[in-house]
Amino acid sequence: TTCKLIEHILKKSKFKTQIGGNIGKPILSLKKAKKNIFIIEASSFQLAYSKYIKPTYAIMLNISRDHLDWHRTVQNYINAKFKIFSLQDKKDYSFLLDSKLLRLYKKRKFLGKLKTIKLKSFKSIKHKIKNKYLISKINEENMSFVYELSKLLKIQKNNFISQANTFKGLPHRFEFFYQKKSIKFINDSKATSFEASKLGLQTNKNILWIVGGLPKLKDNFNLNVIKSNVIKSYIIGNHVNFFAKKFKNKIKFKITKNLKSSLIAIITDIRKYPDKKFTVLFSPASASFDQFQNFVDRGNKFKKIAKTYAKKYL
Repeated sequence: TTCKLIEHILKKSKFKTQIGGNIGKPILSLKKAKKNIFIIEASSFQLAYSKYIKPTYAIMLNISRDHLDWHRTVQNYINAKFKIFSLQDKKDYSFLLDSKLLRLYKKRKFLGKLKTIKLKSFKSIKHKIKNKYLISKINEENMSFVYELSKLLKIQKNNFISQANTFKGLPHRFEFFYQKKSIKFINDSKATSFEASKLGLQTNKNILWIVGGLPKLKDNFNLNVIKSNVIKSYIIGNHVNFFAKKFKNKIKFKITKNLKSSLIAIITDIRKYPDKKFTVLFSPASASFDQFQNFVDRGNKFKKIAKTYAKKYL
């Protein structure tokens, strides 16, 4: 979302851009061109192997306990991510918000100009942006980084606001795709860890949560911060016992095993309370590979089944 938003803002501001890496084209397939700005989403796997990456603007959004089946330890994961800053010089810029990451950055004595992101800077203009997707709590940090970058690139504040209003959210990333009566349906298939699911669970009420898949190694499920918002969860996938153990005595759950059974159970529960507002949130907090080709396949199948059943039975 952040990469696509940067691309959108820059294109609207008449910059020549190309986007690639972990989104769109592979980095080495991008065509070299003068005066182009290359927007690269660099995964921790790519960074781990990289010896030469030296971005003019290096943005680290966050680090959570992810990909530990590959990196093995949190420290290895952090070391890989921090390589994005390692070859920067005094002409380059480093963007960070998280206080722990800021301390690590300063301890390692990188050479780039550190830009500490302040949420209050974006919040000062947030009320002027009418794009509901971008001003939600989900995207507040993303928008803070992009706004800070836009100022360095001398994009006027009013232009930034108008450009943000024309941005459309990406599929499968907290995608509000359907509403029937007072029931909202959100597809957050891209959420492959609890940390990725957490914000969506924190910013909605009366949630009927479809969760499950291939759990990430050592993923930390801090359910205390979201359990008051979740009415019931519906567990799918080939690892239902993992989630059932996590949820026992904390969140009410039903083992439904697949998307079709989940939607049938959800609609049955909704029809017991015809006047109540609900949010049906598909945010699996796990990888997709136990039942689906990828998160896109998973999200598309959820949307199709959800619309079919909601139109027919609600």
